Amino acid sequence: MNGEYDITNKADLESVAAQLATYLQSHQTDVASVVALHGELGAGKTTFVQALAASLGIAETVTSPTFLIMRSYKTTAGRNLVHIDAYRVEAESELTVLGFEELLHHPENIICIEWAERIAGLLPKHTLQLTFALASDGVRTVTIS
Repeated sequence: MNGEYDITNKADLESVAAQLATYLQSHQTDVASVVALHGELGAGKTTFVQALAASLGIAETVTSPTFLIMRSYKTTAGRNLVHIDAYRVEAESELTVLGFEELLHHPENIICIEWAERIAGLLPKHTLQLTFALASDGVRTVTIS
């Protein structure tokens, strides 16, 4: 799933998140699906993960795990959405202690990582890269590669 999407409102964001959810559900492999989210503070990374969670059937309130680093939620399809916020991570070894390598080996995991550039050395090559850019007119662009 590659492309560039202009986001002018919450419905646009939810639509892109729903497309990604469909893609992730239909392209399950023998390892975890990893989604790296990049963008400045306030660009919409957490809001996107919340929309993705809703599209995956998660009824729980999804909040940023900034201080906890990682939260996990169960999808209606039996997969796990693992939400990681690496903003406060100072060394990649911090995620090793939390069992990040183990999470990567389980195909039922969908791992979304905000501030993924802080742990770039741990990301597998199959990671989907989402970049959020905020224009001066308030329009956000999400690029997926």
